[in-house]
Amino acid sequence: GCIVSANPYYPVGFADQYAAHGLGADRADTMVRTASVLRRGIPLSLHSDLPMGPAAPLALASFAVNRRTPAGRVVAPEQRISVHEALRAITIGAAHSWRLEHEIGSIAPGKAATFTVLAEDPYLVDPERLADIPILGTVYAGRWFPVDHAPRHAG
Repeated sequence: GCIVSANPYYPVGFADQYAAHGLGADRADTMVRTASVLRRGIPLSLHSDLPMGPAAPLALASFAVNRRTPAGRVVAPEQRISVHEALRAITIGAAHSWRLEHEIGSIAPGKAATFTVLAEDPYLVDPERLADIPILGTVYAGRWFPVDHAPRHAG
């Protein structure tokens, strides 16, 4: 079988420029066809291609769910995926792409106790706010690492 690992930032960050300079609107808008992948039953993982997109999993999920450019345009709305599908693609889908789904990617007995703790339920917030959910901390290998929200001072 195959796994698709996609960067959902491309249509959000580049569709407007690519539509105007090179690809045309139809091709630019349909970059990263995440919904088509899932409709065909192909496992999906989302990644950032850092530095081509932000290394922020909730932002990646938001890009895949909303597909809204900085100009406010929704590109290829038929390629948007649900919040559940996007969260799955940044967790168990990502683990599956590394063949580590038996160790990480979901919370289950026998798996590593490694996960992120959010301040809000991503299923209950407005999907447009998905990337803005505060992160409280991370549990890594069973150990709690809170996010330090204190301002940093140079010096």
